[in-house]
Amino acid sequence: MLPKAYEPKEVEERLVKEWQAKKIFASNIDKNKVPFVIVIPPPNITGALHIGHALNCTLQDVLIRTERMLGKESFWVPGTDHGGIATQNVLEKKLAKEQKITRHDLGREKFLEEMWKWYKECGGAILNQFEKMGWAIDLSLENIRFTMDEKRAASVYECFKQWWDKKYIYRGKRMINWCVRCNTALSDIEVDHEQQKGKLYHLHYKGEESFDGIIIATTRPETIFADAAIAVNPKDENYQGVVGKKVRIPLTDRYIPIIADEDVEIGFGSGALKITPAHDPVDYVIGQRHNLPVISVISDKGKLINCPEKYVGMDREAARKEVVKDLEEQGFLVKEEKHDNAVGTCYRCGSVIEPYLSEQWFVKMEELCAPVIEAAEKEELKFHPASWKHSFVNWLKNIQDWCISRQIWWGHRIPVWYCTTCSKNGLTYMETKQGVKEVAKVSFEDGAKPVVSHTKPHSCPDCDGTDFVQDPDVLDTWFSSALWPISTLGWPEKTKELEYFYPTSTMVTGYEILYLWVARMAITGIDFTGKLPFKDVFLNGIIRDKTGKKMSKSLGNVIDPLDMTAKYGTDAVRFSLLMQAVLGKDIPYAEESIVGARNFCNKIYNASRFILMNMGDLKGPLKMPAEPKELADAWLIDRYNTAIKTAKDATLKYNMAAAANVLYHFLWGDFCDWYVELAKARFESDREYVMSILVNVLYGTLKALHPMMPFITEEISSVLKPYTGADKEFLLQDSYPLCDESALNPGAVAKMDLIKGIISAVRTVRSEFNVPPAQKLNVSLKAVDDEELKTVSDYADYIRLLCKTDNLTASKEAVKKPMSATAVYSAVTAFIELEGIIDVEKEKARLSKNIAAARANIANRKARLSDERFVNNAPKEQVEKVKAELAAEEIKLTSAEQALADFA
Repeated sequence: MLPKAYEPKEVEERLVKEWQAKKIFASNIDKNKVPFVIVIPPPNITGALHIGHALNCTLQDVLIRTERMLGKESFWVPGTDHGGIATQNVLEKKLAKEQKITRHDLGREKFLEEMWKWYKECGGAILNQFEKMGWAIDLSLENIRFTMDEKRAASVYECFKQWWDKKYIYRGKRMINWCVRCNTALSDIEVDHEQQKGKLYHLHYKGEESFDGIIIATTRPETIFADAAIAVNPKDENYQGVVGKKVRIPLTDRYIPIIADEDVEIGFGSGALKITPAHDPVDYVIGQRHNLPVISVISDKGKLINCPEKYVGMDREAARKEVVKDLEEQGFLVKEEKHDNAVGTCYRCGSVIEPYLSEQWFVKMEELCAPVIEAAEKEELKFHPASWKHSFVNWLKNIQDWCISRQIWWGHRIPVWYCTTCSKNGLTYMETKQGVKEVAKVSFEDGAKPVVSHTKPHSCPDCDGTDFVQDPDVLDTWFSSALWPISTLGWPEKTKELEYFYPTSTMVTGYEILYLWVARMAITGIDFTGKLPFKDVFLNGIIRDKTGKKMSKSLGNVIDPLDMTAKYGTDAVRFSLLMQAVLGKDIPYAEESIVGARNFCNKIYNASRFILMNMGDLKGPLKMPAEPKELADAWLIDRYNTAIKTAKDATLKYNMAAAANVLYHFLWGDFCDWYVELAKARFESDREYVMSILVNVLYGTLKALHPMMPFITEEISSVLKPYTGADKEFLLQDSYPLCDESALNPGAVAKMDLIKGIISAVRTVRSEFNVPPAQKLNVSLKAVDDEELKTVSDYADYIRLLCKTDNLTASKEAVKKPMSATAVYSAVTAFIELEGIIDVEKEKARLSKNIAAARANIANRKARLSDERFVNNAPKEQVEKVKAELAAEEIKLTSAEQALADFA
């Protein structure tokens, strides 16, 4: 027997230990089975898992468990990501706070020792969280992958080597994105673009001799010292005759030419564009076209250099204020305007990105992307939702070469070495505080000669020297992540796992890393194996707060999934996420949604306990009856088979919300609220028959629900098994319930829907007039349709039982008696006698008050929706909320007016 109350904590702690100890999540190479494989998007080792991880991994867990129960060899490949910049930032902050030191105080070797300690501590904590969430991952130590472990490092080197040999990898000087906070290069897709409120400064560049000069508009006046020219569009009538003249840069004595270029946008600002090749990618292209000098005035630390002495060393923000002040004082500032601007920021720390001319490592992308584009266009690679296909293909067709080098210490060191003799002119050194001399920068332009090798070379191919230094940069985090589907299965070795489990089946991830990660996995998979790494890409939405804002610690709207599981139980948290995981939609998530899921858990548990308590002396197994005896039996069996089929189909189509909702409504509504209530009357007369239906339908539904709510379903099913004849120790080892098409009965469903509709309509009247639950009612049913009259007559006992009536009649001629309320469903009208049951005058007063309130609320909502400023400027969610409130108030008004009319 089940305990009186369900205690999630005790059940979860016990079951996770049993599942892992008995290795029920382990996967084997079984050629008699079809494999189903998901590689986990490896969480960064930056700290605890967040609610986004909880959603993403629960979606994967549902697929893994479902496919395993359908007979496939499911393999969920676990692991973590070293997280490059993000993880290094975490440790650097920790060192600064706890020890008041920087990584440079420690030196590279000691700092990396601390990073590996952090990995062991944080990585272990993350795996513990995997276990607590009930995810079906085999957490045996030998099964855990890490992007920087020995085998993954070997795959990273092999990728680099092959791409180097194919001349896909090169080193060159280009305009890149530079984070002055993280002090490293970033690729284009690691830059977030935010609308920020700024200013547009109009500056007067005075001309030489009799030329009055020109006015330009800029958002970055601190960069004027890097100007190489002023450009105007040759078609701009405002600037005819000025091309070739020179103007002086304000606050300096340097003159620059006015040039013509069609890339200048006519009408933006003043129509004249200052060209700063070192600090803007568009300007760099224009500068190359016109052979302009490239002058850097902002350093890699975000400080001003190569400028008037007054500003040297100033932070770029402080310099902007000072430069603007001086421009105004000296008469160069014509005006300034408010200007919203899309500003690039670092996706990790949020600092404003600096366009920066730098020598970096790149991967040529055009040729590598071609087969991926073809696969997506032919839909060999499918996206769910399908709407992402166009964006994916379009991005690949317009892709830039991938900047893969990062100026940090935590990551895969670029496997390139330099002979200190042959490359001496291209190597720049620094000395750490411990007196260790390390190479800081490498320049191919100045003569550095690369030797690609996984380990330190024995001798130089040119001079036979043996003194080598390694490139100081590390590879972009996404370089190793791009290899995840193949590296986790053993590539570049031809392992049995790679042969059996590759290609994997489905990639489940957030849409925000579609380009950062999914595209690159497709590229490496095809290039190194000739096969796509997965056939389906399931992109889940982002979890936001209930107002639609993105969750962040700074806003204080973050929900910690482990806090919630401790409070409500893991199944409730999982199910609350799944219920809202509508394909292609972000989730406005709030703690209140977990309350509803927790209540669902309690409903299932209490109903199961009630059934078990009423088994009497019955012994199992109880087989499902071959034929239904009553309408309710036929109806329930149809609803059960339809629910499990709908849930399975929706799950396999990645519509988890639909699957969760259909099982929720079947169990709570059809099973608990209707069939169990009707079955109670038969516990004495036909106990074995109804119990056979109850336990088998309940057990089958628990199996279908198990991938979503593994703990409570396992707990209840363990007690139900003796009555069903199930012989598997755990639900995951059992088969997924399959629909019995022969048991579908549309006729029974139609009849039962009519009966339910009438009962619900009468119950609504009882509720509206606050009739006590125990009060018996007299109800007359008027049915004008012959079929409906026959149905309500044949199953009047159902209506009597669930409406609690003293007297129930059904005919075509039924008439309404005085002091009766009216309820209508389909073509059946129910007249509910209320005389002597309610205080009529009191109810009239209450209804009149409700009508007045509803009319006032309707007027208020209509006024708001007629206000164009509200409709056009308020958040979409707020407008939709007001519309929903208006609809609800209109229903209230109609209902109250009808009820009042009944007493007229």
